[in-house]
Amino acid sequence: MKRLILTLIFITNFAHSAPNCKSEKKIGIGGNWPPYITYKDDVPNGVDIAITKLVFAEAKLCIQFLRLPSSARGLVELYKGFVDVLPSASFNIERAQNAHFTIPYRRERMRLFTRLDLPPVKSLTELFAEEYTFVTNPGAYYGEELKQILQIAWYRQRLVEVSSASRRMELVNKKRIDFLIEDEYSGYYYINRLGYDGLRLHSYIVNDNAIHFMLSRTNFSKEEIQAVNDAIRRLEPEINNILKEAQPKGFR
Repeated sequence: MKRLILTLIFITNFAHSAPNCKSEKKIGIGGNWPPYITYKDDVPNGVDIAITKLVFAEAKLCIQFLRLPSSARGLVELYKGFVDVLPSASFNIERAQNAHFTIPYRRERMRLFTRLDLPPVKSLTELFAEEYTFVTNPGAYYGEELKQILQIAWYRQRLVEVSSASRRMELVNKKRIDFLIEDEYSGYYYINRLGYDGLRLHSYIVNDNAIHFMLSRTNFSKEEIQAVNDAIRRLEPEINNILKEAQPKGFR
């Protein structure tokens, strides 16, 4: 009971009912991460919120959004069964051992944002070896290349984790950190919103992968998983329209 009370301190509830829903699922979402998750008067909006509502309504599953302090916390709560679903999830083997993955509903490209004017590189290791510094979101997945780099303690010291996307961007804009590793859409959003004209996109692509819903292994039946997958397939045109409308200015 004590653990549950402590957890709830960090969580806000937002219910969303689908018509004729067969059951209710708790959706764990993180902090402000535009254009995917935004908040107005503490109510969640954004690309992934819109897609989640659309898909689970089509699958006839009621949902309740639970705001969590970080992506890392979301994984912990999903594995413990406190939340049933995490959107915006990249696949890796470790995660797949603890949760089900739906079919993809969009793609994500992790890129390098910086104020430095640097030539192209062939690997991320080149930049770590040059002693540049990096900032990322705790709990997010950036691909196997970065995962392997961070196995080396000396390289690991070059990277800091900050849960606030705007703070991550600010650190790079003020030249306190050399590189932000961030989703393309989100990076461009902050450049446009905050007027960080000095920030530029480095040519190297850190990771390009599919994005899924992660589903609790204990709280989802095979029929419910199938219903969500079928809903994603049927809604592909609508999902693509949501993504297209959210494409930030300057995106390329």
